[in-house]
Amino acid sequence: MAIDCPSLEYFDNTLYMEKEHTTKVRLLRIQRALLERPFGYTKAQLAERYNVHPDTIKKDFQAFRDAGFEITHNAKYCYGFTVDKPLEELKDLLHFSEKDQELLLRAINQLGSHDPSVEKLKRKIVSIYDYTRLGNAFLRKPYLSKVDLLEQAKRERRQVILLDYHSSNSNAVSNRRVEPFLPDPADDVLHAFDVDKGDIRHFRISRITRIQVTAESWGHETLHRMMATDPFRIVDNHQVMVHLRLRVGAKNELVERFPLTQAYIEPAAEKDIYDFQCKVNHQFYGLSNFILGFYHQIIEIVQPESLLDHLREQVKTMKF
Repeated sequence: MAIDCPSLEYFDNTLYMEKEHTTKVRLLRIQRALLERPFGYTKAQLAERYNVHPDTIKKDFQAFRDAGFEITHNAKYCYGFTVDKPLEELKDLLHFSEKDQELLLRAINQLGSHDPSVEKLKRKIVSIYDYTRLGNAFLRKPYLSKVDLLEQAKRERRQVILLDYHSSNSNAVSNRRVEPFLPDPADDVLHAFDVDKGDIRHFRISRITRIQVTAESWGHETLHRMMATDPFRIVDNHQVMVHLRLRVGAKNELVERFPLTQAYIEPAAEKDIYDFQCKVNHQFYGLSNFILGFYHQIIEIVQPESLLDHLREQVKTMKF
């Protein structure tokens, strides 16, 4: 009986596939080595580490460059990846000064301040400015790990425990069991259903110490809904319009503490005076703390009267 033998072409293809597989594995390992120890290896050291000729490492580096990565060396000829040039160019495009931001927002205001799409565009501009300003902190591994876990829990519809959450509203550090249906790292906000409180809550991702994904599935998905968020990142569908007139110092402090407020600040007719007008949570969280801390820089609280009443009550509770 005749036995079919593999053809020479078969052996050639098999050897090629094995070689290709080996090359891919080596490239990935070199990439990992250079990321874990930037400028920690010479070509000779990498060649010895992966049992290849230094010329092979040279070809590997060229493969990285062909893929769009930039590799360079230091004075000791140890190699590492440089910052991605397209990313740098993008950061240059995204980076604009506070003055540039004011001009953009002023131009957008001419489109009609009551149009929801205009409001969304204004918040996007401020978010981009805030995100690029704080981006280094947000791109660190611990922060990204938290975002990854939240995205995983969202995909798998799992409840999570926000371990040691630092709440500025309750002034406490506690664990919170939630159903995370919308992580929003650009705004540093997690939209979630708080299982213990039985309601929608917003959490600052940066205030979560760690995240524990549980085996419990979502049990309140029908109650998941987007709720209105004010520039102080407080969730409240019962919002009220406020109007404050600010000096330069108060305006600067407000923007630095709560960057999203920039979208609602415009120069007044008087020199060095600014109008802040927007809807905020009806309990005035965030805003009242700011006013009490910088009252000497605030010209006038134009509206509402309920804000003045709230501040008077807050002053009564103060102990000196």
